[in-house]
Amino acid sequence: MSKFTDLAALARQHGQYPVEAYSFVGEGLRHAAKTLGKEAATGEDRHLAAMELVDGVLDLAAERFGLLAREVLRSWGLARSEDVGAITYHLIECGVFGRQSSDNRSDFDNGPAFAHALEQRVRADLEAVCRR
Repeated sequence: MSKFTDLAALARQHGQYPVEAYSFVGEGLRHAAKTLGKEAATGEDRHLAAMELVDGVLDLAAERFGLLAREVLRSWGLARSEDVGAITYHLIECGVFGRQSSDNRSDFDNGPAFAHALEQRVRADLEAVCRR
């Protein structure tokens, strides 16, 4: 994130998602950038596409919460990629995240079904642990 923003105030202002959801989307962005090797990039090379950010949120949730990932995200109101998009655009509007002129909130439409995507990721993580 580019500057200090009171996420609790932002969450209260918009009223749809708790502060934890805003924080987690920010962490998901950093996770995706690191996973994709973009954390040290600058300018356009640092840009994440909408679905790359969604994947980062899902990957981090599966890694951090395991079998409870779906329930944790749902408790924060994060059930679809459109929810990640809504939070992302709230963060863009207040200057925390940046965007390119080609970015659009609809880029977050029709993303993966969170329940299925999380189940696949958690299952793959568990299988990897069992193979060790």
